[in-house]
Amino acid sequence: MEKKEKEGIIFTIITIFLAGSLPIVVKYGTGIIHPLFFATVTSLIAGGCLFMVTLIKGNWKILLDGKYLFYFLIIGFFGITLSNLLFFYGVTLTSGINSAILLQIEPLYALFIGYIFLKEIIGLKQIIFTFVIILGTLTVLYQGSFKVNWGDGLVLFTPLCWQITHFQSKKLMANHQAITPLIIATVRTLYGGILLFILNYLWGVNQFNKLGEPKILMVIFFQGMVGFALQYLVWYEAIKRINLSKATTLVCVYPVFSIILAWFILKEIPTINHLIGFGLILIGIISLSGIKSEQRKKLF
Repeated sequence: MEKKEKEGIIFTIITIFLAGSLPIVVKYGTGIIHPLFFATVTSLIAGGCLFMVTLIKGNWKILLDGKYLFYFLIIGFFGITLSNLLFFYGVTLTSGINSAILLQIEPLYALFIGYIFLKEIIGLKQIIFTFVIILGTLTVLYQGSFKVNWGDGLVLFTPLCWQITHFQSKKLMANHQAITPLIIATVRTLYGGILLFILNYLWGVNQFNKLGEPKILMVIFFQGMVGFALQYLVWYEAIKRINLSKATTLVCVYPVFSIILAWFILKEIPTINHLIGFGLILIGIISLSGIKSEQRKKLF
């Protein structure tokens, strides 16, 4: 396996543990603070931290470069503003475990976007093992019947927003050497957070008085600095090195970590369906890790 491929897989594995906390922390956080305010503050904390890093590195001016502004706004809107509205409200209407599992529709989005727009080679083995992962997800969802409420629907659309963001990000990084994973992670959280702040102001959802509570402050800072800032930075390092469709499918193992956290934090006990389903998901993940990332032709 090439060095670039190995590095991409290592960054993806790190993302798994960081992403695994997202559904659980957000489910917990939206139970003690308004979803829109929670999404806004955590995004701005992430954006602020990453912006400070760009200042230290001396490449902050590119964040205001007019020729990239439109693309940065797309990344911020889909990557943070719209996706967080869908997800943060969605988790209030469904369980933490369901939220983690429903996000597993993302490999399908990645498969189509990777093949059509990123010119990635999608072989038969990758298709088969992607559907093995989806079969595992359906096994987890089936508890005597399939029931999808509004919260589940909102969560299902969240990964589509992420994939639109990843496509635009990978395109920028491929075409412009100055656009690094740090820049992408910064504009995603900072621009997206500013857009959320505007919505928060317009809707009059201001709970700054709750920031004095240690429990709320701890959850907000964890989600902002670890769940957003660190996770996005590591993730963009991953998709810079390997195919988007492969990285997305590999990272889908994170619900295993989510279920463990849900068990201890939310007191949601996994069922036999959860365990069988994740067994299938692990088979798909391990099988996909050995498939080389290739493209049909030069990008863009």
